[in-house]
Amino acid sequence: MIASLPYWQLTCTLDLMIRQVVRTTAGKIHRSDDLKAGEKEVAVGILRANPEFGNPHAVRCDWCHETRTLFADENDGPFARFERGWICQTCDTRAASQEIRF
Repeated sequence: MIASLPYWQLTCTLDLMIRQVVRTTAGKIHRSDDLKAGEKEVAVGILRANPEFGNPHAVRCDWCHETRTLFADENDGPFARFERGWICQTCDTRAASQEIRF
């Protein structure tokens, strides 16, 4: 199915998949979960190859306790990017964020 997609759509799909790999690993590091062998090195390699991604952030609303791992240019779920950080649109409250460094 992926091979039948137009080039621009294929590129977008691969970019999302790559970001998801890094996002999942960052979430595990933030929660101190066990990593598979070489998982951190793969994520670091992806971030070095794509410096425009930046480091992911753990974003959390203190009011409704919703949590996401997002890159600086992303909006997801109830969180919308603001001048500095994110806002939880459900609660209309500024969300706390912490950069996850590898």
